[in-house]
Amino acid sequence: MDNNINLNNISVAQLKQVAQIDPNDYIRDDFIISTYQNNSASKLLKYPCRVDALVIAIVLRGTVKVTINLNEWIVKENMVVANLPGNIIQTNGVSDDFEGHLIIVSKSFLREIHVDLKNTIPLFMYLKDYPCQQLSSRDAGEILRFFNLIRENMEQSECYREEIIRGLVSSLFYKCVEKLNNVTSAISDSARSRKEIFFQQFMELLQIYHKEQRSVGFYAEKMHITPKYMSSMMKQISGRSAAEWIDEYVILEAKNLLKYSGMSIQEITYFLNFSTQSFFGKYFKQHTGMSPSQYRMQ
Repeated sequence: MDNNINLNNISVAQLKQVAQIDPNDYIRDDFIISTYQNNSASKLLKYPCRVDALVIAIVLRGTVKVTINLNEWIVKENMVVANLPGNIIQTNGVSDDFEGHLIIVSKSFLREIHVDLKNTIPLFMYLKDYPCQQLSSRDAGEILRFFNLIRENMEQSECYREEIIRGLVSSLFYKCVEKLNNVTSAISDSARSRKEIFFQQFMELLQIYHKEQRSVGFYAEKMHITPKYMSSMMKQISGRSAAEWIDEYVILEAKNLLKYSGMSIQEITYFLNFSTQSFFGKYFKQHTGMSPSQYRMQ
């Protein structure tokens, strides 16, 4: 099964195909820029998936409901979404008046434009937990100017088109880092409550081990607490028990694999550490109301 371990990571090429991206909106299989309104936005990332790329979006008007790593966000005007590679993301609802810009950049494209991530590690660690940030109208306007420049040059066919786009995307990246640093600079780990740190630790463990472990006891042992205390704390913090969070993460992973990987249901069964396909099917139906094959076909 090792050869299938990354099939649940959706590449830019796969997303381009699934979302039926216009040929004028992408460069090879590495870069997508699109403007979305209600009808088109409601279809993008309709199902939970782990995009193996950096996704940057900015809302012009209206709202969109986004779930990232099980946390739900309502994104509105002048908010930026910075979704990091490896996050599980899904759009759940779009307002009738929604409009927004979206850029998706593969990790290889980021390497091509020589983006230096070393000095942005603290920001990226913060964005992993808080990927949606409200900007001032002025800061959002500065970022929008880069989006518009990239869009204008994407529509031209000069021989240096890709070189120009790479330079503009690099500039956009650093402009976003600058503006997001302004928003988050006052926030530090010491300012976070003990409960928030506890919750983050659990979610980090869940992201690592959910394919292998569905036992509350396993995670409690990793955090050096009792399962009873862990369940009580998680209920206080989030309104959900630890077992409910584990089930939801596993179901999200299963949905992702069923929709976007070429794995058979039996392969998914073993990949997620279920003893039999029948047991996996019952588990999936209990939490979704449909069988794995029904979900795959819808």
